[in-house]
Amino acid sequence: MLTGKTKYFTCFLLLVLTPVFTAAQNRPNGTPVSFNEKSLFDPPIIHIKNTINIAKPRNEKEPMQAGYTLDVSQYNLNKAGIWDSISTSSFIWRLTYHVADAFALNLYLSHFNLQSGDRLFIYGPNKSHPRGAFTSLNNAEYLCTDFVEGDDITIELNTCKKKNSLPFETAEIGLKLPTQDEKDFGGAGICEVQVNCAEGDDWQQQKKGVSRILVKQGSQTFWCTGTLINNTRLDGTAYFLTANHCGETATIIDYSNWLFFFNYEAAGCEKLVIEPEAQTISGSKLLANSVSGTSAGSDFKLLLLNQNVPIDNPYYNGWNRSGDVSLSGVSIHHPQGDVKMISTFTAPLVSSYYNSVSEDPEGKYWRVYWSETQNGHGVTEGGSSGSPIFDQNGLVVGSLTGGGASCTFLDDADYYGKLSVSWQPTTVNDSTRVLSYWLDPDHTEVLTLPGSDLDTNKILAFFTTETTTILMGGSITFTNTSFGNISSYEWEFQGGEPAYSETMDPGNITYSKAGDYNVTLRAFSSSNADTLTREKYIHVMPNISPNPGNGSFKLAFGHQLPENIELGVFDAMGNKVKFTIAELSTNYLIIDMSTNRSGMYFIRFTSSDQNNSYKVFLIK
Repeated sequence: MLTGKTKYFTCFLLLVLTPVFTAAQNRPNGTPVSFNEKSLFDPPIIHIKNTINIAKPRNEKEPMQAGYTLDVSQYNLNKAGIWDSISTSSFIWRLTYHVADAFALNLYLSHFNLQSGDRLFIYGPNKSHPRGAFTSLNNAEYLCTDFVEGDDITIELNTCKKKNSLPFETAEIGLKLPTQDEKDFGGAGICEVQVNCAEGDDWQQQKKGVSRILVKQGSQTFWCTGTLINNTRLDGTAYFLTANHCGETATIIDYSNWLFFFNYEAAGCEKLVIEPEAQTISGSKLLANSVSGTSAGSDFKLLLLNQNVPIDNPYYNGWNRSGDVSLSGVSIHHPQGDVKMISTFTAPLVSSYYNSVSEDPEGKYWRVYWSETQNGHGVTEGGSSGSPIFDQNGLVVGSLTGGGASCTFLDDADYYGKLSVSWQPTTVNDSTRVLSYWLDPDHTEVLTLPGSDLDTNKILAFFTTETTTILMGGSITFTNTSFGNISSYEWEFQGGEPAYSETMDPGNITYSKAGDYNVTLRAFSSSNADTLTREKYIHVMPNISPNPGNGSFKLAFGHQLPENIELGVFDAMGNKVKFTIAELSTNYLIIDMSTNRSGMYFIRFTSSDQNNSYKVFLIK
């Protein structure tokens, strides 16, 4: 008979001898206890009737369908399953669901609340394809698991103590569409290029951020693609960018059941026969998305993953929101839900509207034509929706909506919603409709941001300010947000006083002359260096005085007047009013508005390098 101490020691051994893993679902992590117990009877089976008509046509706007789900929330697991006692401190609970003729199954669990030491596994017929172990690190209101092949799926809980009430429920079972209908693994077109072929040699960092998504929308599931994306705080917040049409009508609960597959790729360039392992993260929250319709929006969706990214060497892809045309680049994606592929473009992107053959600088989409490369002619397919397109500098400039390109129509165009449009639509000021609120929370206004793997052996020079526009004679405080094991810094402040600093935080920098000025920060470690230069970052406006005034206003520049000066004065209604230049000196000018009535006016000043507007009050 085991004593209390022995019982505790046995449970302790179960904990310490069980591999400890992060919250990502690696396959497999440990072995279910039942696999080593030959005397156990098979678990009870619940037979689920397949009531879904898989011949149902898809909406053309939807991404590629992966499968569908069946409601199983009506079953009482505490009564339906079976407990087995291995010892006084080792217990197993098991239950099998059977769906006749199913190709592959997965589970949608709810109220998942394992205790320390609990491990949960799922597996297919004859103990195949084990998934898990899920532990207390995976605890969440909702949890989605990866597929196991076959028409049986077994749940097994390993625990140190038999439970009166199970710490989870099964809400739905997911069924994958049969191979002959629409594939995932092995389904990509013959023209596609594996991401680890030579074409991907220069994109090994970027590929780490790209993930396959099992999208849930009601009782249907779909394949899409997206990417982790960096933010200006460089803090590893698990922001994830994809397309809005991926789960466009998904609910909060649906998003909580999305499954993200990282590192789902071939190790080399050859087409795979055996499906590779992936690391999965379950659950997300919708933060922002574009307005529906390709004419109204850029078809973007920003999610926050429910877990931090516990995969090996995660990479948060950088971005370019300038709207500048990319000369060349790639897209990394999961066509047909298959392993990760890469498609290359060598001709500049074209600004246009969706499905338009005309170039339009105001268009919300990038039109791209794919190029033949050494190992194929990569295009996009169903399942590629939401994938990032990268410019020649490796930065995300858009997300895939759709197009006509395929292995049959290699020369047709694809269309990616512009990140520059998704950033801050001109007609919208709503955090749920823009990327800027989330990806630039400190309003740095940077146009580009490099990607980051948060490796402290690497360094990244970066800084922010509360404002970039001041009046002449004012000061700006710079905040150093550089990342990595940095030993020293060098700052250069064009037009500033002081103009140079070697401190981490240089304090207030004063600008005594009007103009637009560069700021440079260099960061150094014992083995690395990084430089960030923001051109024309600080905008110093001429000083205007007195204000209020009785009709005479002086604009002082602190240096020689800029070239090609243009002035305009407007009343509060926007009407142009008369004024004269009473005096013009080498470094200031005086405007006479004495013939106008008392009130508020705006003086608009433009030159070859400045564009400023001043509010003044005329009091007689």
